[in-house]
Amino acid sequence: MRKFATVACVIFVVLSWKNAEASEVPDTDDLFGTSRYEASLTSGVLFSPFLANHGRPTINYTISEGQFGYMLSAPRGDGWWRGNFEFLGEGFGSDIFDGPGGYIAGMTLWARYNFVQPGWHFVPYVQAGAGLTATDINPRIVGQTFNFNLEIGLGTRYLLSQRWALLIEYRYQHISNANTGAHNIGINAHGPILGVSYLF
Repeated sequence: MRKFATVACVIFVVLSWKNAEASEVPDTDDLFGTSRYEASLTSGVLFSPFLANHGRPTINYTISEGQFGYMLSAPRGDGWWRGNFEFLGEGFGSDIFDGPGGYIAGMTLWARYNFVQPGWHFVPYVQAGAGLTATDINPRIVGQTFNFNLEIGLGTRYLLSQRWALLIEYRYQHISNANTGAHNIGINAHGPILGVSYLF
């Protein structure tokens, strides 16, 4: 929870610092143009079990991430679906505060679609990702130290200026060993993510 509170404080500081620039109309077509970049720091809390609850214990954990994104295309289309594709890589670490384990760490590759409207401060997105995970959770739950993760999320940025944005996201994360271990109950977790993003 301390990590989550720290990110919330950083967001507050950035929001206060950039408040004077918030009224600027962002050039979203430039920020989300082909070959532009995005760097983000995020933190959140994920709760499990979720959906498929049978036989799964409670495992609740924080998650802190560093992400780096690359815009694959310029915004295209008309109407509400106008947008672009972005590819991201991230490294994450988690502290288990409720459940049989101490940590979860790993990396994820994401495909994200940004809904980009000219001059909007809000830029919503949907994303899906997959990656590798290491954890010390009880082997009767995840089977082994090394596992895989599948994730989906939806969220929005709020552009504070021509470079800085706040992120708020809802995340679902599945962790399992894909039946490569003796046990594979797995984890299904969900929860909120907050962050700060710099576009360049």
